[in-house]
Amino acid sequence: MELYFFWGAFAAYTVAMSLFIGYAITRRELLAQVAKKGLVFAVICHGVSLIIRTTIARAMPQHSWYVPWSNWFESFSFFAAVIVVEYLIIQRKHEIPILGAFVTPLAFISMVVAIHSPFGTQIPNLPPALQSYWMAIHVPVMFISYAAFANAFGIGIAYLLQEYQIKSRKPSHLMFRLPALDDLDNMIYRVIWTAFPILTLGVLLGARWAYDAWGRYWGWDPKETWALVTWLTYLIYLQMRLIAGWRGRKTAYLSLLGFVVVIGTYIGVNYLSPLHAFLSNGGK
Repeated sequence: MELYFFWGAFAAYTVAMSLFIGYAITRRELLAQVAKKGLVFAVICHGVSLIIRTTIARAMPQHSWYVPWSNWFESFSFFAAVIVVEYLIIQRKHEIPILGAFVTPLAFISMVVAIHSPFGTQIPNLPPALQSYWMAIHVPVMFISYAAFANAFGIGIAYLLQEYQIKSRKPSHLMFRLPALDDLDNMIYRVIWTAFPILTLGVLLGARWAYDAWGRYWGWDPKETWALVTWLTYLIYLQMRLIAGWRGRKTAYLSLLGFVVVIGTYIGVNYLSPLHAFLSNGGK
């Protein structure tokens, strides 16, 4: 049953993304209003799906600490939901619906990756080190920061497009729909400024979990190393903005680079890490 709700969420994400893109092209306000409601409906369906999956798994004796972000399918599914939830939170403070055309495709891609999981949609069997309450604490904290960086990435794309439009001799109507460059730049900064302490907390929680699981806080495992690289990338962003006075295109590109590092840490490094390979081998 949980997959019915999952597919309902995927359909709603797809429709909402299409409507936001249509809004950006046609300037019809109704499309943005319907798209936002579609996202809310998608998140509700997605949440129900995750709750049902968790309930089913915890009924099994071997899954007493199960959480629904334990393998490739689940983690990308959960990532999409968190991206959208954070986008909706940002929209409550900054009512700029056209940004949905830049952020919702990221959630859609994450859902597509989940659907095409090479390990299927089955509930995974995790190694003993991962059958821990830390799985319910460390991982969602990291996802909250990663999803915020995804939103910053989408806003960064909007910034670069707006800059291009302003410099163009024949700007499209998008130039008049997107916020001013300074507003987009400040929005990227506020999102990253908020997410960075959460990322820091996630890394520290991971170190504490590593001590419980393997008897040391830090072992330079590839996943740990690249988590540190991610942290340093966003630290550099904040230093360049606050101390060196970087603004505009430089920091926009740095925010894009940061999310590329996030994706590398989230996905690619799992194939190199003997301790964090549960994502790349389906938890088997």
